[in-house]
Amino acid sequence: MPLISSLGLGDDWLDITWDDRVTSRYPWLWLRDHAHDEATLHPVTQQRQLHTAGVRHDLRGTTVRVVGDQVEVAWSDNTPASHLPIEFLASFRTPGPANIDVPTERVLWDAEIIDEQWPSIEHETVMAGDEGIASWLDLVATYGFAMVVGTPPTIEATEALVRRVGYVRETIFGGFWDFQADLSKADTAYTNLELLPHTDGTYSHDAPGLQLLHCLMFDGEGGESTMVDGFRIASELRASEPELYQVLATVNVPGQYLGDGSHLMAGRPVFRHDHLGALAQVSFNNGDRAPFLLPPPQMDAFYEALRAFEALANDHALQWRRVNRPGTAMLFDNWRVLHGRAAYTGNRHLCGAYVNREDYESRRRLLRSRG
Repeated sequence: MPLISSLGLGDDWLDITWDDRVTSRYPWLWLRDHAHDEATLHPVTQQRQLHTAGVRHDLRGTTVRVVGDQVEVAWSDNTPASHLPIEFLASFRTPGPANIDVPTERVLWDAEIIDEQWPSIEHETVMAGDEGIASWLDLVATYGFAMVVGTPPTIEATEALVRRVGYVRETIFGGFWDFQADLSKADTAYTNLELLPHTDGTYSHDAPGLQLLHCLMFDGEGGESTMVDGFRIASELRASEPELYQVLATVNVPGQYLGDGSHLMAGRPVFRHDHLGALAQVSFNNGDRAPFLLPPPQMDAFYEALRAFEALANDHALQWRRVNRPGTAMLFDNWRVLHGRAAYTGNRHLCGAYVNREDYESRRRLLRSRG
């Protein structure tokens, strides 16, 4: 745990100088707002109980001292002293915009890289305990997908596997689903036609974060699965065609699902960035793109950017391609990786499910904290 060298009380803030000579400045209201005493922070739910807007504008600390592993602050309004863990204060040594990401070192891959660094893990390892789940999800975070080999080719085993990540998301397709090429849903995934690389749920305001697919039975030819790193596409396009990248980062592209008694619609750019300017999501499904019309110059620019994106998405040098046989379940990040498949003949039975993005991130945070 970091150590405090000195404390300095100002009119508007507290200065803390750490043992490495870094000085951090904490506004008095921030310290009151983030106190860890029970009257401020519920000890079980970890929810704030303080009415922040009701705190006096002129509140300041009158005395501050280190008590064990906490900083104790006495207040000018004579309310009870507040306590803040030193480790908590150290985690905010440097001010900056809020960042909710789980730390991840991504590998932006092409066909050559992914063939050399095959992201896979044994089913028995994942099912054995938290360490295996953590390794599995770390692979997904690093590469955007991971294969679970040795998965029993049954609906029950596959559902048990996906629930190691989180609860199954309900969508227009139900919860945990299995399907064949019977058009039981108004979606070309329920055919044997070719599906070019895409992400799912462009018609949902909150597209599914993860998807798991497992082939239970395949008696036929073709059906090669395709995966493409959407963040790698973004990197390539940003470097070679920055103007086109900007088009895909700003034009709101509508998606829709029309059928089965529903008409779902949502819209966002192909490249969605977070408040820090970092790429957060790649969202692309040409089949589900809803009609929209911009003024001619903007529409021309969009189609030019679309062509550039699809040229990269369908470039075999950037793709992972493989016929997935029964026993290999595939979990992938639907906010990063585009998936597709070649046309096929014969009979093919798949099952799978969606998992919400926040549940995947929650699982990773909890597993990291236990490690």
